[in-house]
Amino acid sequence: MDSGAPRANGGRILVVDDEATMRRLLEKLLRLEGYDVALASSGEQALQEVFTRGADTVLLDMRLPGMSGLDVCRQIRSHPRGVHTPIVFITAVNDRELRRRGMEAGADDFLSKPFDEVELMARIRNSVRVKLYYDNLEQQKGALAKAIDARTTELAAAVAELTRMQNELRASHEETIYRLSRAAEFRDDETGQHLQRMSWYCHLIGSKIGLSPSTCELLRIASPMHDVGKLGIPDRILLKPGRLTPEEFTIMKTHAEIGYRILHGSTAEPLELAATIAHTHHEKWDGNGYPRGLRGEDIPLAGRIAAIADVFDALTSARPYKPAWPLEAALDLMRKNAGSHFDPHLTEVFLLHIDEVLAIRDRFADAHPDECVEAARAALAG
Repeated sequence: MDSGAPRANGGRILVVDDEATMRRLLEKLLRLEGYDVALASSGEQALQEVFTRGADTVLLDMRLPGMSGLDVCRQIRSHPRGVHTPIVFITAVNDRELRRRGMEAGADDFLSKPFDEVELMARIRNSVRVKLYYDNLEQQKGALAKAIDARTTELAAAVAELTRMQNELRASHEETIYRLSRAAEFRDDETGQHLQRMSWYCHLIGSKIGLSPSTCELLRIASPMHDVGKLGIPDRILLKPGRLTPEEFTIMKTHAEIGYRILHGSTAEPLELAATIAHTHHEKWDGNGYPRGLRGEDIPLAGRIAAIADVFDALTSARPYKPAWPLEAALDLMRKNAGSHFDPHLTEVFLLHIDEVLAIRDRFADAHPDECVEAARAALAG
């Protein structure tokens, strides 16, 4: 007995032969070598055995009654449990064409009757090792797939948590920007709704000229800070009810530079864009704006967009010192100033989508004074 042969539980061998004597002989030899042995006298029995219990090697007689050995081999190979099952044909016919057909059907090896016992065991041992190798490989693949699934689930949870944190941080940044913007507006008799309208006008213009959704969102978030520099303007000038003197207007114009200095230098993209808008939203297309007298496309795009949004909302909104302009009068002024105050192309885009502009205006309409009083009473009562 070969001491190197697999012992108990070394593999499961299925013997398929229509001759009972041959089945018993092979069973005895294989059991002596420590193999678990199953027997089948027909192709149908062999397939049932392989498909239900599996086998580490199939010793298959090529000539069987009914279903041939070739057919059995093909069906084993086409089944998931038989893809890597070694199949060794045992045949008394030394026919090269028949062997070729056996190889095409999926056979791994051939033994001729009468067979040599030593050769038989060597072939069986090698075929079982191959099968056990594939089984181990499949187990490792299964374990790896489970590990990957587990890590993927963990990663998905981590990504979801990171996304939640990023969303919360973004919302926090946006709220901080809005509240700082409101601080400036409170000093200038503006309304919070002005900030909402103006920011969504900027978003609309950006989207209509083909800016990416993320850039449009940055415009919406950053543009409310356009007048944050008014925090640095003295009340005697900022709150003056009448017309400003030339000297006072010179001081008022510094709010663009002040806003830039407040916001510039941040590593946060919305604040850096807000700095650009604060610095340039009073520049004019013809170069007669402030603080630097930039002209045409030398004015950053965000500043040109904000200029249109800010002026339109200022014209069409009521203030303590003026009523709201009629819509047609405001639109007429926008048209007349395209190419002088405003970027002509952006103005054209803005006016072309005036229906959407008005929808934004209606969505963020200023509350009527009576509504403000009622809201205040309700808050006190609550």
